[in-house]
Amino acid sequence: MDAKIVAAGAILIVAGVVGILALTLFTPQSIGLDAAEGVARRYQAQFGDPDIAIDEIMEFELNYYVIYYEKSTGIGAFEMLIDKSTGNIFPEYGPNMMWNLKYGMGGMMGGWRTPPSAQMPIGGNESKSIAQDYLNKAYPGTQAEEVHQFYGYYTIHVTKDGKIFGMLSVDGYDGVVWYHSWHGHYIQSREETALLSLRKFTFFPLPIV
Repeated sequence: MDAKIVAAGAILIVAGVVGILALTLFTPQSIGLDAAEGVARRYQAQFGDPDIAIDEIMEFELNYYVIYYEKSTGIGAFEMLIDKSTGNIFPEYGPNMMWNLKYGMGGMMGGWRTPPSAQMPIGGNESKSIAQDYLNKAYPGTQAEEVHQFYGYYTIHVTKDGKIFGMLSVDGYDGVVWYHSWHGHYIQSREETALLSLRKFTFFPLPIV
C-alpha cells in the first residue's frame, strides 16, 4: 500500500480522535436536578419575599423550568428558567414577562396603579377549554391538563398518551394562546410539597346551559 495513503489515513484517524476528545472536553455538561433545585432555592432567598415559595421544578431537554407561587394566596407568582449548562437562572420568556400583571415587566416596574386582582374575565375552566381547542388544531392527540393560575394568565400543562408533552399559556383577559416552544422534550419533575391542592387552581363544574 502506498506509504502516503497510509500516512494520510493515520492523520485522519488522529484528527478524528482529537476531535472527539475536544467535543467531550469542551461540550458543556448539564447540571442535575439537585443542582437546579439549589439554584432555584438560592434565587428564592435572594428574592427576599417570605411569601414566595417554589411550587415545582420541571426538567426539559433544553432547560429547567421553575414555578414560584404566593403562599398566602396559592396563586402563581412567576416562572423562571435555569440554563442546564451554566446554572444561570432568568425569567421565562413570553407570558411570564409580557402578561404577568404583578411580577412581569409592567408589574415589577410599577406599571399598575392598583394591586392586580386574581379575578380575570376568563376563568380557569374556560382557559382549559380554549387551550384544548388550540391543541386540537395545532397538536392533535394532546390534552390540556393541569392549570396554574398567575396574575393575568394561566399556564397549562399539555399531555400526550398520559405523559407530559409540553405547556402553553392562555391570557386571562383576551384568551390569546402562547405555546411554550423553548423547552424541548420533557424529562422529569420535582414537586416541592404535597399540598398541591391548596396552590393549584381548583376547577368548578361548568354551568349546564
